[in-house]
Amino acid sequence: MTSLVPYTRIEERPEKIHPRHLEQSAIVYIRQSSLQQVHRNQESTKLQYSLVEMARELGWARDRVVVIDDDLGISGSSAIGREGFQRVLSEVALDHVGLIVGVEMSRLARSNKDWHQLLELCARFGTLIADLDGLYDPSRYNDRLLLGLKGTMSEAELHILRQRLMQGKLQKARRGELVMPVPTGYLRLPSGEVVLDPDEEVQASVRAVFDSFMRTGTTHGVLRDLVGRGIQIGIRRRTGLDRGKLEWHRPHREMIAHMLRNPTYAGAYAYGRRRVDPRRQQPGRPASGRTMELPPEQWHALVHDRLPAYITWDQYQQNQRRLAQNRDRGSKTGACRNGSSLLPGLVTCGRCGYRMQVQYAKAVSGKRYARYVCNHASRARAESICSGLSGPRLDEVVSALALEALKPAALEMSMKIAEEIESDRQKTEALWNKRLQRAHYEVERAQRQYHSVEPENRLVARTLEKAWETSLEAERDLQEENRRRQASQPHHLTAAERETIRRLATDLPALWNAATTTAADRKAILHLLIERVSVVVNDGSEWVDISIHWAGGNETQTKMRRPVGRFTELSRHKELLQEIWRLRRHGYTAEQIACRLNADKWTTATQRNSFNDRLVRMILHRYGTVAKGARRPPNDDPNDWWLADLADEIEIPLVTLYGWMKRGWVKARRVGGRWTVRADADERNRLCRLRRKHPSPRQIAPRTYH
Repeated sequence: MTSLVPYTRIEERPEKIHPRHLEQSAIVYIRQSSLQQVHRNQESTKLQYSLVEMARELGWARDRVVVIDDDLGISGSSAIGREGFQRVLSEVALDHVGLIVGVEMSRLARSNKDWHQLLELCARFGTLIADLDGLYDPSRYNDRLLLGLKGTMSEAELHILRQRLMQGKLQKARRGELVMPVPTGYLRLPSGEVVLDPDEEVQASVRAVFDSFMRTGTTHGVLRDLVGRGIQIGIRRRTGLDRGKLEWHRPHREMIAHMLRNPTYAGAYAYGRRRVDPRRQQPGRPASGRTMELPPEQWHALVHDRLPAYITWDQYQQNQRRLAQNRDRGSKTGACRNGSSLLPGLVTCGRCGYRMQVQYAKAVSGKRYARYVCNHASRARAESICSGLSGPRLDEVVSALALEALKPAALEMSMKIAEEIESDRQKTEALWNKRLQRAHYEVERAQRQYHSVEPENRLVARTLEKAWETSLEAERDLQEENRRRQASQPHHLTAAERETIRRLATDLPALWNAATTTAADRKAILHLLIERVSVVVNDGSEWVDISIHWAGGNETQTKMRRPVGRFTELSRHKELLQEIWRLRRHGYTAEQIACRLNADKWTTATQRNSFNDRLVRMILHRYGTVAKGARRPPNDDPNDWWLADLADEIEIPLVTLYGWMKRGWVKARRVGGRWTVRADADERNRLCRLRRKHPSPRQIAPRTYH
């Protein structure tokens, strides 16, 4: 048997080989790109191992020839992960190598970066390179030029081959014939045809995901709905010995997100939906790195009506728009997030047209409240804030108008709500019936397996008996869970539930303000009814012009008072101050002034609290006071007197009149901490006669003693 000699025998040693080269090692580098090539192309492997004879013919002793075959089955597109190539570089850098032998340059490297790194080291330490075409010295310009061209051609060859394969793959994908993994809810037949999963429960669980998203509008909302109803998702295994086996898993967020974004459920064949981000790609691993989702217009292939569908293409596009809006926090129709504000994303500034942002401030009491602020100019050009207003007051006004708009559709809405609840309960009941049928089937199958074994074969019978007991226990647990679910939520709506739905639909304000209605529910309703709310905040005034643009195209104009931070920001603050001064000059106390202002419908800066004596005194102290006039009577009745004023009127000491009041001679009542007496002319004359009858000690002449 003759050995394989892949080269022309060299009769005499080339002039490039010097004695120092022969004193060093000769490395034979062996590599093939994949394990499949190693297994199928064994002649190439034998050819590379025969290069040992080539090194011996060039003058190296057999014990000086080192074979490095650590990279068999590894691609040469990068040096990352190639321990054999790293070992070659290390040996050359340590000046241990005189010759590197390879069947061709592409075996050493298919990347110019790695190839020229090897050439630099070989030129620096005088290492020769040999292949089937000849012997090269990288330190010589002509040889290095030729080696550089070979390296460039090797790298270009890799890209040309990859491009040819990719174009063939794309052509097949554009026809919708490229085999791709199918998601849950589908099954690929041996013929290659894709059909709906024959299991009815699997189909029902997939449809439940899309039905729930139409109601909730968020991925997390779908997850909470499915978990609350006890729905599981059926998934078939793709690998392993039990490939194709159906397994039931509790839904999770990523699973639902992938199902909602997958166009296969709309009957479309899609290829190239993701693209690798080269900034996150790991060297030597082209398929690694973070994948970015692309819009449909950038997909490599999109074939409509290629597969059986669970939803229509229009519904799929609507779902994608909703998901994109949920991710965009600046979108007006995004997901209803946490926070007490009811109009996030809907309020726009009537002056500049930009959307107003929601900010949460802390009040003096420590409670947080929402504010709508137009701060675009502040963020973009470092200017002052355009305008802002308190959120709760605006939410209250817009909510009242929205409830007024919903009144005509109250009865129709109640009927639709009842139908949706009934439909959801029926679908949930159908899914649970399928789960119970599957559990019963598992029990019957375990029973048949147990009865089919010979009783004497106890080794097998015990295992089958245990499996039968396990399936019986699982069925019993599932039945108990179903009974608990039905007890808490009957299959059909009861008469009391229907009556409650009708009553709440007709009494929308009570339903709106109920404790069970969350802020997220109110936001969802307002986002469906309202397109945008344009507000114009008037400087130096508490009035705000509001323009509500409804979803149907109608528009409502209204005004509201907003809370302001200072008394001087009220539009009529000068008139209010003049009224306070006028009442003060007429002898009104702070408490009386507050009562009169409240009766005349004057408003405070906060638009919430009414006037009180403390607020009136603060206004007088801060914005100037006037001399108080004569003390005002308790009311406008001229026969009502303060106790002190009555004493001055009839010229009686106050202490005397107070003593008469204590004795019961004068009837008085207490008003605001002070005594008031009702005394007409007859009563005043009576008190004067009583005064003459009971003079004070000072009016009695002193006695003279002799």
